[in-house]
Amino acid sequence: MNTYTFIGLASLLLAAALIVFNLIFSKRQKNVLTPLNKGTGNGLRIYIFLYRNICRIPLLRDLLRGIRKRLEIYTVTDEKTLRKRSVLLLTTTVLAFIILILLFWLITKDLLMLTLFTVLLAFIGDTIIEIFINKLQNDLLQQQLRYLELLRHKYYEHKSVEVANMEACDQLNQKRTFEVYTQAERINDILSSRNIEEELEKYYETAPNKYFKMLAGIIYITKEYGDSLIGESSVFVRCVSYLGNEIKTELHKREKLKHALKSLNIIALVPLFCLKPLRNWAANSFAPLEDFYTSKLGIILGVITVLSSVFSYIILRRLQRFDRPLKPGYIKPLEQRIYDAFLYRVVDRLVPKPHTQKGNSMTNLIKSAMAPLNIYTLYTRRAIAGFAAFFLGLLLFIGINAYSNHAVLYNPKMPEGFLGGKLSEKELNKLQEIADFDRSIILSLGKHPDDESIINAINEKGGIDNQETQTALERIKGKLNSLSNNILWYWQVILCFIFFIVGYNAPVTGLKIMAYARKIDMEDEVSQFQTIILMLMHMNRVHVQEILEWIETFSIHFKEPLQKCLLNFSAGPHEALEELKDEVNFPPFLRLIDNLQLACSDIEVSKAFEELENEISFNINSRKESNERTIERKRNLGSTLGFTPVYSLIMFYLIIPMIVSGMESLSLFYKQLTMM
Repeated sequence: MNTYTFIGLASLLLAAALIVFNLIFSKRQKNVLTPLNKGTGNGLRIYIFLYRNICRIPLLRDLLRGIRKRLEIYTVTDEKTLRKRSVLLLTTTVLAFIILILLFWLITKDLLMLTLFTVLLAFIGDTIIEIFINKLQNDLLQQQLRYLELLRHKYYEHKSVEVANMEACDQLNQKRTFEVYTQAERINDILSSRNIEEELEKYYETAPNKYFKMLAGIIYITKEYGDSLIGESSVFVRCVSYLGNEIKTELHKREKLKHALKSLNIIALVPLFCLKPLRNWAANSFAPLEDFYTSKLGIILGVITVLSSVFSYIILRRLQRFDRPLKPGYIKPLEQRIYDAFLYRVVDRLVPKPHTQKGNSMTNLIKSAMAPLNIYTLYTRRAIAGFAAFFLGLLLFIGINAYSNHAVLYNPKMPEGFLGGKLSEKELNKLQEIADFDRSIILSLGKHPDDESIINAINEKGGIDNQETQTALERIKGKLNSLSNNILWYWQVILCFIFFIVGYNAPVTGLKIMAYARKIDMEDEVSQFQTIILMLMHMNRVHVQEILEWIETFSIHFKEPLQKCLLNFSAGPHEALEELKDEVNFPPFLRLIDNLQLACSDIEVSKAFEELENEISFNINSRKESNERTIERKRNLGSTLGFTPVYSLIMFYLIIPMIVSGMESLSLFYKQLTMM
């Protein structure tokens, strides 16, 4: 039974199972469905039924709940629609998963590669979900611009944020703006609640993006303390304008980045699909290449090509992320748990002493990268990565040796000096018979037979003359020599120790790369802090602690240091800000902290940040240039990462094998000519 017959039968069985499932569902529908399904169409009932049954399957249940949680943040809708969207997204992901696996198997027919690809599909499935979520985010941001425009116009009419928000809410109750309408309705509910501050805190935890948090806070402050004027312009209207500009900047950045990194994910995965077909084509066109692909060097180059594709795809997905995935509460890192369990005895000896040059350097690196770890968890991670690299290298060499032994015993060997492109079927069968003949003799003789034992074993098989016996003797001795050399050599162990050193230093290298990447993102975040301060500095009764609370709410990279500062603020504002400066090693943010320290004294907040307001046009232009540089850097990095696997495939799996095999064949050919 060939592969296509098997796939056809599997498809028929799946179709039959779906028909039976549909019949059972039709008969039991009235008994199974709950009141949630009343008043819904048949299509929606099926989705609700699927939702209930998927929740009973352990693995799919976790995936479905994860999708639902992410949808709940960005879409406020009824339970039926939420379940429908969750099931649709899950079934789309699972269907894409199955189709890609079948396609990959039909192209490669390689079980090992299929296993690796199946692991990678976990990331691809998450990509499908992220694409859908990103579309929801962009649509919501576009709708929010319309919301801000209506809010500004209504505020000019009524001079009341409550009335303005209520009338804007009424006009947003349409099909194309329903998502933003639900958020405006929630803000209305907050303004009319008894405990506004408590409801506002709850909204901060569930708001779909930081811009809704900002808007809710601005409306609350204006309602509580009233609006103020700068010249003839309203502070509230200025805040709404600043917020609108922030959203436009974010949308522009997302669109440019999406266009810059378009299709690079697919390009990065091309080598995984093309590796086996390219190998088959090359080996069929130039037969000596098959020997190279089954050699140790060929296997190592194949592994490098596959790993370059996998790592490039994972890094590309991180480049395309616009925000961090949400984490439910504090979870102790794996490294910390391993350190606490047993590894502290080793790690404590590796960690540099406090106040030494190396210790200070590592501490500053962690601060610059804003990584959620300390020096002990860093060295735990280094130890784990080093040992993992060592043992993976060891397993790689053991696996290569085992595969080489299998290739020597079972694979037909090309004739020495063969320069033809392709062997005929008859020649291939003859070479396979020779390989089977040699294998039977090698397995019957043991590890170190002498020439006489080999000749006797050949003669026992019979059917060959003396000249062929001598040729077979040389051939079998060569194979025995290859088998005896397929051991774990000292240089391979040395390479494993080199892998250990590389793995041990990889976390530090990763932190350096992260520090560089975070520097780009932190510049953008500090620019957002400046916008927040520009919005708050002229509002009535705004003080430093409130500004810090706002900044902490919308911060990503500086969140933990800001939380510590707020906890210590009541003990002494100046000291808490000094401690914040010690923990944050980023000059643009340090300048903001200096201004906050000035505002802690008798100087007003508006006076402390007067220079920031005077440089507003310069800051806007700088922000635009910074965004353009960020997109350009990510585009260049993405292009490099996206095409590296393709270059690796062409170089390591086509050009180098052809050069090496061609040179070896020519060398053997000229050697035979000189012996004539």
